[in-house]
Amino acid sequence: MAKITGHRVSGALIVCGAAFALALVGAIVCGEKMTGARDSADVQHLRHLIYAHFIIAQLALVSAAFLLYRLHRFWRTHYLIISYNEHAMMLNPPGVRMAPGRVIRCHLGSAPTSLPLPPEGVPVLVYPMLMQSGRASGERMETFLAAAFSRAPYRPRLFFQPVLGASPWLAHAAADYIHPLLGDSTGVLVVAHGNKSSEPPPEPALFCRRLRELLPADTEICLGYFQSQPDARDVLRGMRAQHVLLVPFLLTRGLHFHRDLPNHDDAAACGKSLQCLPVAATLLQMNSLPDIRI
Repeated sequence: MAKITGHRVSGALIVCGAAFALALVGAIVCGEKMTGARDSADVQHLRHLIYAHFIIAQLALVSAAFLLYRLHRFWRTHYLIISYNEHAMMLNPPGVRMAPGRVIRCHLGSAPTSLPLPPEGVPVLVYPMLMQSGRASGERMETFLAAAFSRAPYRPRLFFQPVLGASPWLAHAAADYIHPLLGDSTGVLVVAHGNKSSEPPPEPALFCRRLRELLPADTEICLGYFQSQPDARDVLRGMRAQHVLLVPFLLTRGLHFHRDLPNHDDAAACGKSLQCLPVAATLLQMNSLPDIRI
């Protein structure tokens, strides 16, 4: 059986339209001839032809409706959700409605050959569930997808979306959580993963800028890194605020969360108190999205 593609469906729609038009013209011609016919046999024959044209027209309409449904179904968008590891595989990009049957999930640590292939020609929105752009969302993800689709006899239509850390939703969710916690001499310290590139990823700084727009103007908001400069512990010591709300710019509570973030001892050493806020995955859970395990 020949594979049904968008071009085949479009061609079949043209055939259905032509068949309907010809049947309609045929019925009109037969009707005109029947008005001038005097022989009862000719009239009966023309009446049968009109019925036949009517049936052809109805079949063409029904076929066109079916093909339109197939074309609509064919072109419906699919979604490819890529996470860093299996702990975040069930996260959904905020504000995006996705039909379960059109969602493909994977993580960069999985075998590329296990990734299901999207239908040929269908637009696929790729959502990297990562906090920062860089090697993971660039070279590593491109290599993973190239290996995953190397067995496909066609080239999938992939449309890459920004990483989760660039979403304005993240800053709004964090600001909603921070607002009730603000008090006298309370500051906010955003801590992100460092990198070795000459230009740091823009997402942490963009997140901080959005927080400054959403929180009161006198709120001290600082940005620090682990495994990069400025070091988050040095930034913590230099803050004016005595009580610091630490915002981990991390997706899940993994190794970096438990090992690399400033802790209560670091805060106490410089005469401050520290309160750690939820990671991004927890904020997603708190905003009435499907339950996930992290």
